[in-house]
Amino acid sequence: MNTGLMVLSGILLLLGVGCLWFWKKFRDEIAVMNATPTSRAADVAALAPGTITEVKGVVRCDAPLTGEFSQRRCVYYKAEIEREEKRWRDGKREIHTVTEYSSERHAPFHVEDASGRVLVRGEGASVEALEVFSKSGNSAAEDVVSIATSLMGQGSQDRHMKESAIEIDTAVYVLGTVGEDGVIGAAPRGAAVKEFIITHKTEEERAQSSRMMEIIMMGAAIAFFIVAAVVFYYSRE
Repeated sequence: MNTGLMVLSGILLLLGVGCLWFWKKFRDEIAVMNATPTSRAADVAALAPGTITEVKGVVRCDAPLTGEFSQRRCVYYKAEIEREEKRWRDGKREIHTVTEYSSERHAPFHVEDASGRVLVRGEGASVEALEVFSKSGNSAAEDVVSIATSLMGQGSQDRHMKESAIEIDTAVYVLGTVGEDGVIGAAPRGAAVKEFIITHKTEEERAQSSRMMEIIMMGAAIAFFIVAAVVFYYSRE
């Protein structure tokens, strides 16, 4: 019995299970989106607490955030600094990306349509935002460090700053749970349906991308399971 191959088979099996988890997540999301009728913003307050609803409209906010890098007015942003490390090992070039810094912030906002407005609190949502800032390059001090590490054979380092945001006046699609105060937000603990989505895409665009990911995850799961079975078979020889 080859222990190394047995371990590899187990890892591949776990990867397949992980892909199945994501496949179910995307499948459930699509099912909830299809089953949820679109509400007018003005009608959400009359819905029973715990109701799953979706609204479509434009983002309004009286006290918006300011993007950390972009300095744009927004109701959500995620700012990150990534360090890309390039090294040579055994004659091969290796590239590793490390997240040095990450910051994510939400501000309460209204979704406005022809009927009126409804308040949304975005904490806990799966947010799909547009990239509003992207800058690569080191500072002068970082360039010196990168050159020094490269000369010592430890490779070079490059940094990338990026930010995605939901800006004011952006058209959005929101699917979430109605709270006791008539606000759309995350589902309470123990709720059967937990989907909470805020995206700059239309409902149709979001559903299409989720279907594509559902197919990819199922295909990946099947591939991992097949390879795991083959590796397990040879590990016993």
